[in-house]
Amino acid sequence: MGLKQVPDVWVDVQVSGTRMDVGAPSVGSSGGHASSTPPANLDALDKAQTLRVKLSGWASLLPQLHPFGEPPVIAAWLLTQIPDIRKQPWAGDLLQELQESLQECRLATDRAAERITLGQCWNDIDGGRCEATVTAVNGARVARCKECGATSDVRTRQQWLLSEAWEAAAPLPVILRALRIVGTEVKPKDAENWVSRGKVIACIHEDGGKTYQLNAMRRVHEQMQAKRERRVTREKLSSIA
Repeated sequence: MGLKQVPDVWVDVQVSGTRMDVGAPSVGSSGGHASSTPPANLDALDKAQTLRVKLSGWASLLPQLHPFGEPPVIAAWLLTQIPDIRKQPWAGDLLQELQESLQECRLATDRAAERITLGQCWNDIDGGRCEATVTAVNGARVARCKECGATSDVRTRQQWLLSEAWEAAAPLPVILRALRIVGTEVKPKDAENWVSRGKVIACIHEDGGKTYQLNAMRRVHEQMQAKRERRVTREKLSSIA
């Protein structure tokens, strides 16, 4: 009846409402500059509050004591009460209001389409493994499997995926973004300089596009970092002498 959709919609509308991406650096930028977009999406926050009030209101109509918490918590509890809800004369109204509220949240979510894929779930369910894809709204800290509902830390999953893909090749901005995720900050100008000097070799495709190997960029970064550290050490020794 839509209750299973509440967790994902709630995450999306919360990220949109608070604009958690404000001030986040983008590849190729100097980073740290606040966005010109307002720091909050008031419409999304309003729709989120409406969803919260409606779910709490419908839950309070049941004789059982319902839990207090955010919409995902209440929705999960309501799912356990489906047999009783179906007996209520207002069951149809609940379904209609819930669907309308969820749709309003989706329309107010300006980042709903910006989701990232974080590999297969592999959560243990019923003696087997869930093979569904784990996704997260861009900017969120928690990822969710839409099939089994299991949650995981976005950054941990990103680091795991990168550890499995060091030989992958991608355009330069994507490579720099991937390295940043695992804590390796490479300035775009440095990367472009290494490419021009032949330290990182580009793979040129038929359409003229260029891709670079993630591991190659990381290796050159480590070499240059070590070179700088040796130079600094020599300069310190020279100053002592």
